[in-house]
Amino acid sequence: MKFLVAASTIAIGSVALASAAHAQSTGSVDVEEAIVVTGTRADAAVNGFKAPETPKAKAVLTQELVARQNPGKAIFDTINIVPGVNFTSTDPYGAAGGNLRIRGFDGARISATFDGVQVNDSGNYSLYTNQQLDSELIEQVNINFGATDVDSPTASAAGGTVNYRTRLPKEELGAAINYSHGTFNYNRVFGVIDTGVFTPFGTRAFFSASDTKYDQFRGPGGIHKQQYNVRVYQPIGENGDFVSLAGHYNENRNNFYRRVGINDMRTLLGSATIPASASITPASPLDLGNLTDAQQETIFNFNNDATCTLPSSSGGAGQQSDASSCANYYNTSINPSNTGNIRFNSRFALSEKLIATLDASYQYVLANGGGTSVFAESDANRSVSGVYSRQGTRIGGGVASGVDINGDGDTDDLVRLLFPSNTRTHRLGATLSLRYEASPENTFRVAYTWDRAKHRQTGEAGRLDQLGNPLNVFGGIGDDDSAVKDAAGNVLQKRDRLSYAILHQVAGEYIGKYFDNTLTVQAGVRAPFFRRNLTNNCWTIAGSSNDAYCTSESDAVVEAKYPAYAAPYAARKVAYSAVLPNAGFVYKITPQVNVFGNFSQGFSAPRTDNLYGFDGVKIQPTSLVKPERTNSFDLGARYTSRVVQAQASAWYIGYKNRIISSQVLLEDGSSLNLDRNVGRVRSYGFDASVAVRPVDMFSLYTFASYTNAKLRDDVVSPAGAILSPTKGKFVAETPKWQVGGRAQFDYEPVSIGAQVKYVGDRFLTDINDVIAPSYTTVDLDARVNLGKVNDKGSIYLQLNVINLFDKFYIGNLSTQAAASNNPQVEFGSPRTFVGSIHFEF
Repeated sequence: MKFLVAASTIAIGSVALASAAHAQSTGSVDVEEAIVVTGTRADAAVNGFKAPETPKAKAVLTQELVARQNPGKAIFDTINIVPGVNFTSTDPYGAAGGNLRIRGFDGARISATFDGVQVNDSGNYSLYTNQQLDSELIEQVNINFGATDVDSPTASAAGGTVNYRTRLPKEELGAAINYSHGTFNYNRVFGVIDTGVFTPFGTRAFFSASDTKYDQFRGPGGIHKQQYNVRVYQPIGENGDFVSLAGHYNENRNNFYRRVGINDMRTLLGSATIPASASITPASPLDLGNLTDAQQETIFNFNNDATCTLPSSSGGAGQQSDASSCANYYNTSINPSNTGNIRFNSRFALSEKLIATLDASYQYVLANGGGTSVFAESDANRSVSGVYSRQGTRIGGGVASGVDINGDGDTDDLVRLLFPSNTRTHRLGATLSLRYEASPENTFRVAYTWDRAKHRQTGEAGRLDQLGNPLNVFGGIGDDDSAVKDAAGNVLQKRDRLSYAILHQVAGEYIGKYFDNTLTVQAGVRAPFFRRNLTNNCWTIAGSSNDAYCTSESDAVVEAKYPAYAAPYAARKVAYSAVLPNAGFVYKITPQVNVFGNFSQGFSAPRTDNLYGFDGVKIQPTSLVKPERTNSFDLGARYTSRVVQAQASAWYIGYKNRIISSQVLLEDGSSLNLDRNVGRVRSYGFDASVAVRPVDMFSLYTFASYTNAKLRDDVVSPAGAILSPTKGKFVAETPKWQVGGRAQFDYEPVSIGAQVKYVGDRFLTDINDVIAPSYTTVDLDARVNLGKVNDKGSIYLQLNVINLFDKFYIGNLSTQAAASNNPQVEFGSPRTFVGSIHFEF
C-alpha cells in the first residue's frame, strides 16, 4: 500500500486568527477572518461541535470531542459522526486503515490535508488514514462538503475537503503522558513535552512520541505503529505574525486482514446461499443481510494462514514447488510504510492593509502493500500452473536458461518470493498568498502554489526464509542479501518507473460585506495546471497498471518473443488544466440565525498508475480518459450560539466524466487495474445536525443525512456497445441514509458519553447486484477525574467501549463492476474495551 503524502503546500492555522481558523492553509485561515460573520458565536463549540458561519457547508470538530474517543483513534474515524460522512475503520483502533465516503465521493476524490499538507497519494489519490497525526496533538478538524478552499492545491478534489491541524506549543513548561490498554492486547503509550517560552523572543516548542502495538481481532497478525512529532513556533510582534517549523515521522508495520470475496463465500456456504454469478442480477441481487448467525461466523473466521513452510527451502535433487504453499500466509500480507514531512508556515503584515503568508513543505515516503509470487528457476517452466503469469523468459535474462534461486544446485524448483510494489516519494511544495484589505468591507487575495512530487515505483523481488517470513519487508530494494537476481545479475522486478507530478496553480478571491455587515459575499477562482511526466523503464503490458515486463533481455529479443508489449519510454507528458470558480454568501437574519449558499466547481485528474497501462503509441487506451468535473451547489441555514450549534443544508452535485477504477486480482498474486468511464452522475440530498447544551452538565448532538447518487449512463465501448448496464444504478459503497448522535453527561468528577450511528444499505457493485446490509453501532466513553497534579495539570481515567452491543456488520467494501468480478468485504470489529490513564503536569 502506497502512502504518498502529497506535500502540496499549505500548512497550519494562524494562532493569531484562531477564532476563524477553520481553513486549511495559513492564507485561507487569514482571509477567513473576513468571511466569518460572527466571531465568538461561531467559535463557541458545544462539546466539540461547531457550525462555522461561512458560505460553504462545513462542520468543525475540536479537541474536546477528539479526546473523548479512544486514544490514538484515526481522525477520519472521529468525523464519522458528521452528517454525510461515512468512515469504515478496518479495526477498532484505527492503525489498520479504513475507507472514507462523503456525499458519495470516496477518499481518492476528497482532498485531505494535515496542516495543509495533502495526505492523498500523489499517484492514485488514495487516502491512508492509519498514518495520520496522533489524536492528542490535533487541535481541530474541519470538513468542506463538496467544495474546496480557493487555494486548495490539489488535482483530486472532486468531492470536498477534510482538513485537520496541529495544536500550538504551550506557553508554559509542561508534559503529558497517556497509557492505554485494551482488547486484542492493545498497548499504546503517548508522551509530549512542551518547553514553554524559552527565549526572550517568545519562542516555544513541543516534542512528542507514541508507540502502538496490538493483535488483529480476526485471524493471525498484528499492528505496530511508531510516531514522532516536533513543532517550533516563533511569534513576531503583537499583530499575529509568526513563523513555524514542524516535523512529523510515522512508521507502520501492519498485517492485512483477509478480505472475503463472493467466490470465497460460495465455497464456504454453498451455492444454495451464494448462487452462481450468472444468477445474481440487479433484478435478483445477492443481499448479504440474509445470512444466518452461523453463516456469518463461518465467513468471519475465514482468515489468513498462521503458519507456513516452504518446500523450496529444503532444497535437494528434483523439483521442490511452492506453488500450492504459503499463498495466504499472514506475514507476507503486509503494509510497511515509513512516512515523514517537514512543514514551514508563516504570516507577515507588510502594512496595515497587506498580509503575506508563505507555507512550504517537504515529504518523504517509502511503502508497499506486500504480496508474493512463485517463480520458476528455469525459463522452460515458466508456464507451469501457479507460476507468476508474466514471468516470461526474464529469469534467464537472455544469457542463460535459468537461475538457482534457492541455492540447491539445480534450476528445477518453483520458489515463492516476496514481490511487493514499492513506492518512494520525495515531494516539495510551497504556497504564497497575499491578502489586501482595501476597506473593512472589501478584501482581496491572490495565491500561487507550486508542487512537485518525484514518484519512484519499483517492484524488487525479495527472499523469504523457510517459514515464509520476508528477509526485508521492502523486498529486494537496496540490492541487499534479500534481493533475487536474474542470470544477468540484475534484480527481478515487476515494475520500474519514474513519475513527476507537477502542479502550478493560481487563485484569486474577493470578500465583500454589505448592508451593515448583514450580507457577506465571497467569489473566487482557482486555476490548476497539472502535469505528469512518465518514464517506464520496462515493457508495457496492455491494460496492466501494476505489472510490467522488466528484463535484462535485449530489445530485439523481447520484440520477437512478445510482439504485443510496448517498448520502454522516457518523459512522456500528460497535462490537465481547469478554471474552477466558486461563489457564496452568508446573510445574517438575526445575530444567531443566518442563511448561506455556495457554488463550487471541482476537478480530479486521471491517476498515475493507470496511465502506465498503455504507452500512448503502440498501446492506446480504449478511450481517452478525461478529468472528472463537478458542479456543487449548497443552500442552507444555521443557528449558532453558545448553547446551540445547528446547521441544515440541501445540496446538488452534477458530476461528469466519472472514472471508475477496478483492481482485478490474478492467481499469481499480482493485480490488474482497469479504468472505465461511466459518464455522468447526479447526486442530491440534505445534511442536518444540531448540538445543544441546555445546562452545563448535559449536551446532546444529533444528525441525519440523505444521499441520492445515481449513474446517468451505461459504460460503453468505443464502438458504442454496452459493456456494463450502469444507467440508473446507485453509486457503489454509498449509503442513502445515515442517522446518529451523541449524548454526554458531566457531573464532576464523572463524565459519561455515548454515540450511535445507523448506516443504510450499500451496494458492492456498479450494477447494484450485491448488497451490504444496513447496521447500527453504539460506542461508549466514560471518564473519572482524579484531581490535579499541580496548578495546571491533572490525572484522569478513561474507558472506551467500541461497538457496545457487539453488532456483526460488514465494514470496508472492495467494489467491482458486477458480482462476477468477485467484490470483497471486510468485517467491522467486535465489542472492544480500552482503558486509559492520562497524566498532565
